[in-house]
Amino acid sequence: MKYLIWLLFIVVSCKQKEKENQIVGKWEYERMETYSGEPINLADSLINNLHQQQKGLTFSFTSKNVFKVSNPKAKNPQDFIAEQPYELSTDKKSLVLKNKGRPDDNFSIIELSDSLLKINIFYSDTAYMVFGKKE
Repeated sequence: MKYLIWLLFIVVSCKQKEKENQIVGKWEYERMETYSGEPINLADSLINNLHQQQKGLTFSFTSKNVFKVSNPKAKNPQDFIAEQPYELSTDKKSLVLKNKGRPDDNFSIIELSDSLLKINIFYSDTAYMVFGKKE
């Protein structure tokens, strides 16, 4: 019996733990993608302008559920544009930003991995933003 308990302890200890909250860290805007898989038309001046404005945009998520946004195009890139609490759904398909004085923002997550965050922050039915993990 003693050996059985010891063996059980070893198996449980060596079992791969479920990954921690993958969204925690610093994410930087990389590109836009379409749901259809077709390339984004950067020749369209409106789309290209939006893409250029988003370059360098950084999202940071802490383990204490604090979300921060920064943009290097601001006067002081160290300044945060926004900071607020967030919640990630248990299925990791939805991100809720908790707002004060107005309804919360609820964004669809298309994909979340150790290196990519694909999220629809524009409530678009055509395209979404792709962020790469920096930290």
